[in-house]
Amino acid sequence: MTSMQRSSATGRTGGTAPTGRRSLQLAWISVVLIPVAFIAAMFIGEGLLTVQGYDPEAGQFPPLGVALRAALPAGLVMMAPAVAAVVFGFRAHRHGAPIGIIPAVIGIVVVAYGLVANTLPWLLAL
Repeated sequence: MTSMQRSSATGRTGGTAPTGRRSLQLAWISVVLIPVAFIAAMFIGEGLLTVQGYDPEAGQFPPLGVALRAALPAGLVMMAPAVAAVVFGFRAHRHGAPIGIIPAVIGIVVVAYGLVANTLPWLLAL
């Protein structure tokens, strides 16, 4: 059996399964959406603070409950594409696309930075 016959028999072309290629595409799309989600999260967070009666430009920390009601939805919006990049990147890697590790690592770094950058000011303020 030639290599061409083997690759068509296993459903693989070029060493990567169709699932791996699709997951890799979705991982990179997720990485591209990270800046868009960051901007959307800023608007959501500031909008939710304003709706609750606090001016984000005032420079003072709102009470913890108010901050959580604004930060949690904004944080979820900000982290969603990064988490998707991690999931799809590792899935692509598992299905034969070793380069899938790159968007996965980018997603991990963004999630870690988001968690540290958003919790550190509150920890230091306590």
